[in-house]
Amino acid sequence: MKDIDAPVVIIGAGPVGLATALVLGRHGVRSVVCEQFGGINPHPRAHVVNTRSMELFRAWGIADAVRADAVDPAQAGTILWKQTLAGESLGRIDFAEGPRGPLLERAHASAEQLASCAQDRVQRHLLDAALAQGAAAVHYDTTVTEVADHGDVVDVTVEGAGGRQTLRTRYVVAADGATGGMRDRLGIAMDGAPVLGHQLNIYFHADLSPWTRQDPALLIWLINSVSPGVLIGMDGARRWTFQRSFDPAVESPQDYPPERCARIIRDAVGTTELDVDIRSVGSWTMTARTAGTYRSGRVLLAGDAAHQFPPTGGLGMNSGLADADNLGWKLAAVLSGRASEALLDSYERERRPVAVDNARHSMLNAVKMAEVGIGPGTAAVAARLESPDPEVAAAERRRIAQAVPLQRPHFDALNQEIGYVYGAARWADGAGGAPSSTVDRTPIALRGARLPHAWVERGGERVSTHDLLVPGFTLIAGPGGAAWADAFADAFEAFFPGSSARPEESSARPEGAGGGMARRTVVIGRDVTSPDGRCLELLGIGADGALLVRPDGHIAWHSAEGSTPLSALTDLLRGAERPAR
Repeated sequence: MKDIDAPVVIIGAGPVGLATALVLGRHGVRSVVCEQFGGINPHPRAHVVNTRSMELFRAWGIADAVRADAVDPAQAGTILWKQTLAGESLGRIDFAEGPRGPLLERAHASAEQLASCAQDRVQRHLLDAALAQGAAAVHYDTTVTEVADHGDVVDVTVEGAGGRQTLRTRYVVAADGATGGMRDRLGIAMDGAPVLGHQLNIYFHADLSPWTRQDPALLIWLINSVSPGVLIGMDGARRWTFQRSFDPAVESPQDYPPERCARIIRDAVGTTELDVDIRSVGSWTMTARTAGTYRSGRVLLAGDAAHQFPPTGGLGMNSGLADADNLGWKLAAVLSGRASEALLDSYERERRPVAVDNARHSMLNAVKMAEVGIGPGTAAVAARLESPDPEVAAAERRRIAQAVPLQRPHFDALNQEIGYVYGAARWADGAGGAPSSTVDRTPIALRGARLPHAWVERGGERVSTHDLLVPGFTLIAGPGGAAWADAFADAFEAFFPGSSARPEESSARPEGAGGGMARRTVVIGRDVTSPDGRCLELLGIGADGALLVRPDGHIAWHSAEGSTPLSALTDLLRGAERPAR
């Protein structure tokens, strides 16, 4: 096509939009990112970076930077319930003191661990990485006013500092958030629960160490009749957010000037002597909805534009990052001309069921939180805690103390983070139907599942199996699997002639359409060794077997299927859907 400004235009420079640009850049695809606001929003919102997202960040080269900005794990692993911050403790969850089994499962399941890093810091690292690639142009203060899909190209009209202009592109990714508007303009409806409530989010700086020094925690739920809500430590020191319910029918964030917000924070802490620096105030709607479709012609939805969950479970931003990883490589493959347009339909087939289940999981968590006084019943619980009858107050404290430990699955659902399987008739925990969010199992090597992590040794260095992967396709074979390596090379050459076996030599077409794609073959025992002997077992390939890993780290083919790498690549790149074994 001529006169293409960029193969992909991305609407929204939040975490998902920037992640999409970063993934496209890894495949040599240029993109233009349009963001209506003037820069990264300094108001931190999401903060949970789950295990899978940290694995993606590891592959993208930003895990160390995100980890450096994250809350100290010792603090991030503790969740408290109190009446006020200065008041009596009602209960706690400390993951370091939890059952040994789940702790070991987390430790062995991945080379990375869940982290808490404020969204604005995450965005900064994604932006820096995308710009360093040189494949993405990010334009702030640029509003998309119209998208015209002509069937073979899309014209995107934008207004910015340079006035109005039209960008011509091949595909548009709408990552403009829950309220961005593009989904509604496309006429895509949302399925799911009605509005569950509205929350006010106050971002402030203050020294809360007199109350947190001896008992630091990431989340502190406060149940009282004056200023109930939850304190979230964004940096483990001075950056905090406080979230509380509010009714947009009778008030708005503009009704909360700094003086009022500072008073709310002092009441929540339980002191009149506290310097509070209010930085910003926002609001958000709690709901659990998923877009009926993720695609309208050449426009595809990602992140909160495609799905919204209650924050109970921390799955919102993380689901969007996985959307970006899934969609990015598929766009690159289609733009290269080596994959069928139908491959893009597999994006919805794979990611939408995960979003639906994440919405289910988050809803169950939100409902269960009512047992510990969080939700519509907060006022009644607070009244009992503050009852002038000491027996009523003591009974309520005992009830909450017993209910708090039962909330642990809300904050520790490893299977929800890494156990989903694309296109599977069963999920990684072995149960029928939807995945279980309460039973975490060792990840298994199943087509559609994320590649299991195992420690191996390469050139004298201890690395994860995830570190063996390239942005293209990776074949991992057992010691006797050389024949699979030859079959893989032949299959790959059929689809990507001239592509390199080394990622650093992978080329792209001048227009950034990803003409080549990286590949790598790893033979266990030759290229890497397994000192503990567990790698072959975890990968389920045996001495003579092999598996093929897609660019997004999910398994595309397994030698136990009785097929070949060629048939796997054919089905995958044509967008064919086959039942999982």
